[in-house]
Amino acid sequence: MTTKIDQLHAWITAQHAELPAFDHDTDLIESGLVTSLQFVQMVMEIERIHGDKLEPGVITIDKMRSLRAIDKAVFQTQSETV
Repeated sequence: MTTKIDQLHAWITAQHAELPAFDHDTDLIESGLVTSLQFVQMVMEIERIHGDKLEPGVITIDKMRSLRAIDKAVFQTQSETV
């Protein structure tokens, strides 16, 4: 079964013709994997995967900096409230 974070990893991978290897702790911003324009698109993709709009306080650079941070701030929080 594909996890939500795996779906987001696949989306980031699809944004690049040639992609360096990255893992759940890679800084998406500093590494250049996600540009400022892609950041907005990534938030929209996270909302699609999540199945709901994100609260404004969740959309911060620190909470969106790595796949692990996104998983903790968005996807794990959802499973804890269900």
